[in-house]
Amino acid sequence: MKKIIEIIITTIVTIMLVGCSSANKGSDNAGKQNINDTTNENTSLTSNQQPQSEDTSQKIIDTNSNVGTSLLESIDTTKSQFEKGYYDYSGTINGNIPIRMSIYPLDKDIVGTYYYEKYGNEIKLKGKAGDKNIVLYEYDEMGKNTGIFQGTMSTVDKIEGSWISADKRMSYPFVLSLEGGEPGAEYGKRYAMVVNNKSDQDVENFVSKIQSYIVNDNKENLAEEIRYPINVKINGEVIKIQNKDELIKNYGRIFSVAYKASISKAPTKYLFVNYQGIMFARGNIWINDVMLDDSNSQLKITAINN
Repeated sequence: MKKIIEIIITTIVTIMLVGCSSANKGSDNAGKQNINDTTNENTSLTSNQQPQSEDTSQKIIDTNSNVGTSLLESIDTTKSQFEKGYYDYSGTINGNIPIRMSIYPLDKDIVGTYYYEKYGNEIKLKGKAGDKNIVLYEYDEMGKNTGIFQGTMSTVDKIEGSWISADKRMSYPFVLSLEGGEPGAEYGKRYAMVVNNKSDQDVENFVSKIQSYIVNDNKENLAEEIRYPINVKINGEVIKIQNKDELIKNYGRIFSVAYKASISKAPTKYLFVNYQGIMFARGNIWINDVMLDDSNSQLKITAINN
């Protein structure tokens, strides 16, 4: 009888130890990924181990090495049609989602940004182009790949192909048409022809501010951003506005509903520039970097073509 009791106790203890061991393994799996669980491992790598380094554009290609390497290595960059300068495109994804894109041939790469017109937030691009083919990887601010533009072209005037999501689950056709650019411009200095010690982002931020002032009828702030005297049309006649008080007084007669509507819809990025200044809203407004003294300058509206 004593022996039977000892056997029963030994069995119970063994069962308890096995149960504790299993519970501990479960706890460990909750905090740590099981390296044999390939499904969970892939999910973790996708969501938690995206590159965070400064050179995110290169890392994005490394992250998708299986696809990126084959796509990019097939392109002969020595035959690229792109020459030094900015190439600005407008087009659509899936035929109904308007986008604008600006790209630049930098060394052997093609770099740039694009944005959805509905939202306006720029998405970075990096890839390569050859004689007929172009591949552009897009990535977010954390360096995570969010999609790929894979296209073909006869000339740089038109690019078409497929936008593919990073997980390859979605694919939509895209078409881009060249609408302008800055041939020969240095990278990061699109507006250098007319600005002093200001970045491209400074210029585009200023234009966005001007657009906001006009759309919201913030006449006082707008008046501060104009170089006087300035010519405007009032009742079809060209009038010289001498100062900000005159501008505010005549604001309603200068900025009509139709004029404000054209300003509100105008892109504030990838702007045309020449010796006359920076053109905004198809020439409705021109902007220049106006010298205040020998060393300081400020962006100002220098022409209002209403």
